[in-house]
Amino acid sequence: MEVNFDEAEHHGYACGQVPESVQGSGWRIFFIVAGSLCGLPTFILSAHIFGSLGFQQGLRAVLLGGAITGALGALSAFTGSRARSGLAVLADHAFGPLGARIVKLVIAVSLVGWFGVGIGVLGATAASALEQMIGWHVPPLAIGLPVSIGIAAVTLFGAAGLERLGKVLVPVTAAVLLLSVFLVLPNLHRIWEAKGTETLDFASCVSAIVGTCVVGVVIQPDYGRFVRWPHQAALGAGLSLGLVYPLIMAVSALATLALGARELISAMIMLGFGLPALAVLLMGAWIDACAGLYSACLSFANQMPRARFQVIVGGVWLVGVVLVSVGATTVFIPFLLTLGLTLPPLATVLILSHFLTPEKVDARGSALAATCWLTGTLVGFATTRGAFVMSGLPVVDSISTSAAIFVLVHLARKRKSFESVKRKSSL
Repeated sequence: MEVNFDEAEHHGYACGQVPESVQGSGWRIFFIVAGSLCGLPTFILSAHIFGSLGFQQGLRAVLLGGAITGALGALSAFTGSRARSGLAVLADHAFGPLGARIVKLVIAVSLVGWFGVGIGVLGATAASALEQMIGWHVPPLAIGLPVSIGIAAVTLFGAAGLERLGKVLVPVTAAVLLLSVFLVLPNLHRIWEAKGTETLDFASCVSAIVGTCVVGVVIQPDYGRFVRWPHQAALGAGLSLGLVYPLIMAVSALATLALGARELISAMIMLGFGLPALAVLLMGAWIDACAGLYSACLSFANQMPRARFQVIVGGVWLVGVVLVSVGATTVFIPFLLTLGLTLPPLATVLILSHFLTPEKVDARGSALAATCWLTGTLVGFATTRGAFVMSGLPVVDSISTSAAIFVLVHLARKRKSFESVKRKSSL
């Protein structure tokens, strides 16, 4: 069947492969992912982690969390580039038509929630910053809602719009972080020795670190498919999530701990550099929310191929606005912890399915994928609640469980199929 690429492009290539003519280098995915990490959720989580664990233990947590997200993100982006297909198409392959509908709905709901939470946190933090700087009391929604309209507009440009934002945001954030370090240099020794409040334990911190980026990890195929060479896609995503992510959290924590601030934006305002911090806040929230909104719309576009992409963007934007209005920001940390246990085993299944079962999935394959995802998720929640102990890190438990079941059952099916063929040939 001949593919109408003009129509496919209009729907973001949500239902098929990306043509080679629109693919580029791994820098594309690097700037998109690194830019999305420069947002307020990263700064808030950094303050929670280093405030709870202290700097030394917090550094270990962010390095471990970064290593997990970097490895998963690299494999996820590699898979998207190799298949030239986005998350929704890969879900069709792994879970079959019925199972994929459930998977895509879960992912889309998570992404819409992420978009709503991001806008709400942006509005609340920007309103607080304005009150600290110039004494203006502005309702958070009065900031969050107008910005969300701009976010929806950029989303219509797809991955290209996100890449342009990332190319501006990454150097701006680097400059602000370096400035924050310079301003607190005399306090570095005290920061290094600081003890935490132990509000969150080490395992919960690692799960939250993964949870903050796990939505981005799962949707990496949506961006990796625009990279022509899979190894470049893996490198771009892996460096962003495995190196840039923990670096941003560790450096932003220095000023936060030195001043006892809630996050980096508040710390920079206290240091007298509120305007650069606000610029990073706005751009970071912009690209982070754009990434979530874009992939949510792709998921819905895949399930509703007749709907116009602009209409889908508008509908998802409206749902996100409703979430902001009802106070979605109050569940920010629990939301991250839930995502950190639910989505990593899903990403694991999608990756393994692409590499181990390239042929069309049958009913048993769909059941295997669903079982691995569900079991991995349940094991993660069980170890979080102390029902039993495996590695000591629930997110690692959920990933390893889903991967082990998938590989073992796949090998058993291959062996059974080989023995059946061998018996038939001997007759």
